[in-house]
Amino acid sequence: MEYHLQFKDLNLSKEAVYTKMGYGKELPDEPVRQLVDKLFTTAYTTVKPRFYFQISEGQLDQDCIICGSCVLHVNRTIATLLKNSERFIFFAATAGMEYQEIHNQLANSDDALTLFVWDSMGSCIAEATGDLMEKFVEATLPDIPHTNRFSPGYCGWHVSEQKLLFSLLPPDVCGIRLNDSALMYPIKSISGVIGSGLHVDTRKYGCQFCELENCYKKRLKKRFNHETQTQP
Repeated sequence: MEYHLQFKDLNLSKEAVYTKMGYGKELPDEPVRQLVDKLFTTAYTTVKPRFYFQISEGQLDQDCIICGSCVLHVNRTIATLLKNSERFIFFAATAGMEYQEIHNQLANSDDALTLFVWDSMGSCIAEATGDLMEKFVEATLPDIPHTNRFSPGYCGWHVSEQKLLFSLLPPDVCGIRLNDSALMYPIKSISGVIGSGLHVDTRKYGCQFCELENCYKKRLKKRFNHETQTQP
């Protein structure tokens, strides 16, 4: 079933947006905070996130998820983290076309700062929509543990597999389209899989399990550690 939301349903905090913008625990300057306030007001009146999920029977076979005739090559890392899954939840979530239309307008303007803030907000909106989707999954499968969510393009799961993933979902799900490179539009959208079962491991997650050495998250972590260690 597809769920349509209002921005207020996400309970998104401005602090989360500040963090996404790179401020960490620091507050941005007053003009930036005012701009964030303004864009939050815009989001409350225009943005309509949505998500969809379905619970499917399937099985793991080495580094693959097999659901009927569809075989998803999720890579060994993700397959390990999905171990003991008895069913799979395939999902899509998006900040929505209403968000995208404003993003397009800003992209065609000369206001780089507003575009940067709106882009950061969009990432937070998509992730918060995914978080809310997980709560609906938990309500649908009460008392049954589930894994974290995993998406094509991460942990060695090639982004081209997104086309296979979307073949399992309804056409035009949440208004999301894939381009020739299997990237989603609206751009602030997420998709992926969650494993569910009585014996899945809900704790194993993070860069320590990823074999992708050139992952941007690992580069950022290494840079942060280097900067921290070299501070006087």
